[in-house]
Amino acid sequence: MCKSNMVLKYEALKTIYTGGDPLLLYGAPMWIKAIENGRYKSKLVRVQRLINIKIAKAYRTVSNEALCILTRLTPIAIKIEEAAQLY
Repeated sequence: MCKSNMVLKYEALKTIYTGGDPLLLYGAPMWIKAIENGRYKSKLVRVQRLINIKIAKAYRTVSNEALCILTRLTPIAIKIEEAAQLY
């Protein structure tokens, strides 16, 4: 029997997100210039913010920076810059 309202624990969500980081960072050295445009950066931050809210079990009014601190996850913009510099 499958539960329709299954809820993942925060450890599982964190594992899924950290496993998906390589997908978000794929080709970062090529499109790092596009991140300087606020529109593209905000789309990536939106993805990270949604998962951070679920992991931290926080309200939607909490800032993204505070969520990154609560969940101990590096902000996506910093990860992209690191990937580009590493390349």
